[in-house]
Amino acid sequence: MSNELLKVNIQKKLKEFDLNVDFELKKGCLGILGPSGCGKSMTLKSVAGIVNPDNGVISLTTNDETVYYDSNEKINLKPQKRNVGYLFQNYALFPNMTVEENVAIGLPKDYDEKRLTDMIKRFRLEGLEKRYPRELSGGQQQRVALARILAYSPDVILLDEPFSAMDTFLKEQLRIELSNILKDFDGFSILVTHNRDEVFQFCDELLILDKGKIIAKGTTHDVFENPKKSSGC
Repeated sequence: MSNELLKVNIQKKLKEFDLNVDFELKKGCLGILGPSGCGKSMTLKSVAGIVNPDNGVISLTTNDETVYYDSNEKINLKPQKRNVGYLFQNYALFPNMTVEENVAIGLPKDYDEKRLTDMIKRFRLEGLEKRYPRELSGGQQQRVALARILAYSPDVILLDEPFSAMDTFLKEQLRIELSNILKDFDGFSILVTHNRDEVFQFCDELLILDKGKIIAKGTTHDVFENPKKSSGC
């Protein structure tokens, strides 16, 4: 039986409310659902190391346990030491770098050219290698951002409302693409959204946040079928 586990138990005082999140993920994809401003993105940023919680523990167990953050032990790994891929809403591509340069940023300095070629091919970016982000569509930008993240084989992928800025047709197309990518990903992923359809499509587990507190959690099916039963939080 696999003992691989992502554990997040954090507290942080925010302007409007106190964030208090406690969950464990055993592989697969976890959805965090809730209205804007409820603490979803703050949770992701805490896992990535972009924001520091006030208290708590964030740890990842694969072959060994890696503690990302532990307030009692004064442990706080820098983002680049966490091996976490973060897909921002705006994709955060480097505007002065080409597609292949953006993807290569995710590779080690002594990377094999074949690895870069494979990532370009896998994400259907052939012919776009020399283009800059401003010359790409939203869908192409998202594929570049995902290629950059997956190039360095992260343990955890964090997806912060990745479809929020897209039109309906493109959104449906990219949902299918991303769903296939996550099925092939042998790690942990967390999707932040306020869209129930996205949760159904991507997420095995689900927690619902409201004003920084978990009001329901469990398997996606159970939470939607019987939210009161799932809300033992």
